Amino acid sequence: MIAVLLSLLAAAPAEGPTPLRPAQAILDDYANAVGGLQAWKRLRSVHLKRALTVTGQGASGNEEHWATADGKTRSESTLRDVGTFRQGSDGRVFWSQDPVFGLRKLEGAEQEDSRINAAWNAEPDLASLYLAIRSVPVPNQTAAEAGTDLECVELQKKLGKPSVLCFDAKTHLRVVQTGVQPSPGGDIPYRLVFGDWRSVKGIKTWYLEKMTAGPTTVEGRITSLVFDEKIPASRFNMPKP
Repeated sequence: MIAVLLSLLAAAPAEGPTPLRPAQAILDDYANAVGGLQAWKRLRSVHLKRALTVTGQGASGNEEHWATADGKTRSESTLRDVGTFRQGSDGRVFWSQDPVFGLRKLEGAEQEDSRINAAWNAEPDLASLYLAIRSVPVPNQTAAEAGTDLECVELQKKLGKPSVLCFDAKTHLRVVQTGVQPSPGGDIPYRLVFGDWRSVKGIKTWYLEKMTAGPTTVEGRITSLVFDEKIPASRFNMPKP
């Protein structure tokens, strides 16, 4: 009898991996988890401030970010003993200014990356920003470090390399994103971790973000978040050389 059972088990087809859910279904669940498209559409501007800390180095700084529903955006980050980094768009021209490469008009893959990052309230409609989306297995390193079940989507840009965004399979909120950041010095691999989710004005957003690039990890924690503040259009103009 045991021999017959063993022979049947040996002949049975091996179970394959669990099928991945469609990418759009994963993104739809995320949209609902953060409040839904209609709640986000009611917002007209955002002004946030973040405290920045470089893990393990004792360096600190701050970030301030402004954005409006008509596609204007500006971010300023200052790290002590490093300098100030600025990036923005008036809705047409994307630009960047930093201590290393100076003031530049962004083009190519850098412009595409900036366009995606600057898109107004994109969270409930992420698919619209990308050329294509598809479900992918959880990367091994991400699975080992996450501590929870994840669902991951590869986001293909019009220009540049794709990124992978993984969501908690139960809460459907962002957990980790990996990809490469284009720069004049070449592509820089990065890893973003999201946490401390809070509800504000009918939407849900993360208050804690950790970005690792090479050996450096910068932690950003929101200290102020204001919606529907009137922001002068001149704030988003590209600085003069």
